[in-house]
Amino acid sequence: MVYCTKCGTENEDNAAYCSQCGQKLQGISYAEGEVQETSNSETLQEMIHVAWNKGTVPPRKILCFTDKNIYILEGSFLIGIGWGVGLIGHAIEKKDTSDKEKRAQETNFQELAAKDPDVVIIPYNEIINVVMGKKRMLLNPSITIETTSTDYKFTVMEGKKYKQYQKSIPAILGDKVNVE
Repeated sequence: MVYCTKCGTENEDNAAYCSQCGQKLQGISYAEGEVQETSNSETLQEMIHVAWNKGTVPPRKILCFTDKNIYILEGSFLIGIGWGVGLIGHAIEKKDTSDKEKRAQETNFQELAAKDPDVVIIPYNEIINVVMGKKRMLLNPSITIETTSTDYKFTVMEGKKYKQYQKSIPAILGDKVNVE
C-alpha cells in the first residue's frame, strides 16, 4: 500500500493520486515498517512536441506516450530546452534529437511526475476519445484528448512527423483514436 504524504490516507500500490485529498503520490510503499520503492517503470512509446491550447505559460509541452499513461511535460524544441530540467537534468541542443530520445527511454516517468507538480498524467483507462485533426494548408494539425474528466487540445509542432504520429498513436491507444 502507498500512503499519502499530505493526509496519510492508505491508497492502492498503483494509485497515482490520493483517493482522499488528490495529492500526487510519491511511489513509496510502507509495508511492515519498511520503506520500499514500488515498480514505476513505464516504457516510452512515442513523444510529440506540442503547444497546449489552454493559455499555459510556457505553452510548449511534450506529450510522452508510455505503455500506461500520457505525460504532459514542460518543453520547447524551438528554443533548445527540449526536455526541460526535470526530465534530463540539463538543457539539450535542438539538433541532438537522438540523445533526447535515448534519455527519454531511460526516464522513470512516475518518479518524474511525483517530483514535479506541473506534470499532468492522463491514464489510458480515463481516455474516451482521441481526435487527430487534419493538417491544413498553413496550420499545424491538432490532437484532442477527451477524458472522463477533462478535454485537452494541442497543436502539433512537428508537422513533418505527423504522418508517423497518425500511425503510432492508434497503435498505442487502439480504437479510442479517430484520425481525420
